[in-house]
Amino acid sequence: MADITLTSASRNNLMALQNTADLVKRTQSRLSTGKSVNSVVDDALKFFSAKSLSDRATDLTARKDSIDQGVSALKATVAATDKIESFLGQMKGLVNASRSADKATRAENGKQIAELAKQIEKLVQDTSYQGQNLLNSTAAKLTVTFSDKTDSKLTVQGVDFKASVGLYRASGGNSALGVTTNAAAGSSVKSKFLAALGLMKASAAAPGLSAVTLSVATAQADFNAKADAAIAKLDQTISNVRAKASVFGNSVAVLQVRLDFTKTYSNVLSEGADKLTLADLNEEGANLLALQTRQQLGIQSLSFAGQQEQGILGLFR
Repeated sequence: MADITLTSASRNNLMALQNTADLVKRTQSRLSTGKSVNSVVDDALKFFSAKSLSDRATDLTARKDSIDQGVSALKATVAATDKIESFLGQMKGLVNASRSADKATRAENGKQIAELAKQIEKLVQDTSYQGQNLLNSTAAKLTVTFSDKTDSKLTVQGVDFKASVGLYRASGGNSALGVTTNAAAGSSVKSKFLAALGLMKASAAAPGLSAVTLSVATAQADFNAKADAAIAKLDQTISNVRAKASVFGNSVAVLQVRLDFTKTYSNVLSEGADKLTLADLNEEGANLLALQTRQQLGIQSLSFAGQQEQGILGLFR
């Protein structure tokens, strides 16, 4: 079967229509996607440049989530230190109240102090975020990476609050408060803590809060001296808690700054990628209108070219 031969005018008009149809298709794609570069075929340089920026923004978004979790972990830790300080303040109040209390009240105060020491221990144990506790072990470590650079990170070292803030020291009978206790190494935190304060002893014969006869001047003076020492030790413990809380708080501030920067930086990268690929919808809309007009003109021109051949056909009628 022989190919149909078109006149030069018809072929040119047909090719123009085909080119216009391709341009219409491309313009419609830009209007529907909002992008002028949708694939490497459209513009290889812009496509790969935009992809590089988009990939970087995606990577930073993943880092942002990690930083956000780090902020939450440290906020939980700081909140716990604040409550520990509150417990220690309550202890100070009970010690002071015992100076002028009767024997029964002092006995209850001693129980309350013991309970507060126990609650501090439990609070430290419960301060865990995603399985990590920065308050009960110096081996704990929170590492937050900011980017793919190995040195772009923040490491927060954990502390053992039970040992480092003055509750007790795990080795031997010496308390972190600086006094020797009669409590055995394996005894409870509250026993070690109260013994360290000088307010109770592990030995039954040793005096506690309720065993002092305050009507005796020497006993009163001795008790006041012990109370003053206990208050001083509690103040030192509170100071240690605040120092540790300050470290965690500063780390929160660093992470928050990096989190804000990462959000901004990620947006800048995405904006840069958009500048390379986004289409001007006003321009594309005008282009579509012009192309549709050109299509109509092309069809009309093709019709005119066909009329020439029809004129030749009329000669044979």
